[in-house]
Amino acid sequence: MKRILPPLWGAAATAALLVTGAAVPAHGYEITVTTPLASGAKVASVLAYWLRDGGRPLAGATPASAPTGIEATPVTADGAAPDGVRGVVPASAGVKRATGPSKNVNLPRTTGKVFFVGPDGRPHWCAGTSVQSDHRNLVATAGHCVYAARPTSGSTATPHRNWIFIPGFAGGGTPWGVYTGDRAFAHSDFTRYGDLDRDYAFVSVHAGVLPKRVALRNAAQYAAFAGGPKYRTATGYTGVRLLPAGRLGDKVGGQGLAYNLPVDRPLAIFGYSLRASARPADGLTRAYRRPFLAQDLSRSANELVAVRSAFAAASGSPWLAAYRGVRGLGYLNGMTIGLSGAGTGLSPYFDGELFQVYNAARRAG
Repeated sequence: MKRILPPLWGAAATAALLVTGAAVPAHGYEITVTTPLASGAKVASVLAYWLRDGGRPLAGATPASAPTGIEATPVTADGAAPDGVRGVVPASAGVKRATGPSKNVNLPRTTGKVFFVGPDGRPHWCAGTSVQSDHRNLVATAGHCVYAARPTSGSTATPHRNWIFIPGFAGGGTPWGVYTGDRAFAHSDFTRYGDLDRDYAFVSVHAGVLPKRVALRNAAQYAAFAGGPKYRTATGYTGVRLLPAGRLGDKVGGQGLAYNLPVDRPLAIFGYSLRASARPADGLTRAYRRPFLAQDLSRSANELVAVRSAFAAASGSPWLAAYRGVRGLGYLNGMTIGLSGAGTGLSPYFDGELFQVYNAARRAG
């Protein structure tokens, strides 16, 4: 287990922590795996899959299966220290928030759902969040929300198909657009061995589109429509115009990222609930919890962070440090990858190796 600093907080300590410009940790081997998802020429077909039939695949998607049987136990970090320097990447705002009353005023616009087609050929979803990057086009989520399980020992995981991200998704709405996955960045220990300590991925996305449904009056209009997906309904014909939404980060902003932090400061957990009573229309749920170190040595997972949460969050749900509701921004410092028992959420510890994977992703075009 890496050495973790004991908690040291207060105004001076927080100010010292939130600094920029930390160097990328040095490694004698390459750990970042880069995987193409959909080229620009394939974006239209990916969008057509999800937006056909009034978005029926989106409505019918089920939560992705997270790793099961994790028995994480708390571990002590007395006198411990991180394996590298602390560092943060600052957050960035998107377009100015609209004024007026909103029940989501203190919720991050950066968080939404990622959708994909799994190995079973069916649509599934996880949570994801926009994070800061040089090209304002990056989404963070759990590794198993991007890659399928390795089919055989020693083989490399393959990516899910038709991967998209919809920030602010609730009730079928796409308030800030739909963004198709371009390239995935992950840790080689996850893609080769399924290492839970490295169950994270960063996905660069293409410029987004804002779907707008239009009624087509007759079969001739239906045949002539070429602005996007189209489908027949019981009462007529519908076309879906795809209006440009621009870059993800320009639209919703991007969370910062923090790594090699002490474990003991409360984090804001945002995500979609997996509770049986949750409805497809339900939006984000949040909780503030104090994390602790955990491990499951039976699965060689010795670098986990855990929270006893008020809700069972979906895979990929972000854990944010120093979250400010008025801006909707903070620092990504964890993400749900599974549960231990009924209500203990688990995340990989955000260390220098995670930063190396993230750094490769944020610099890529």
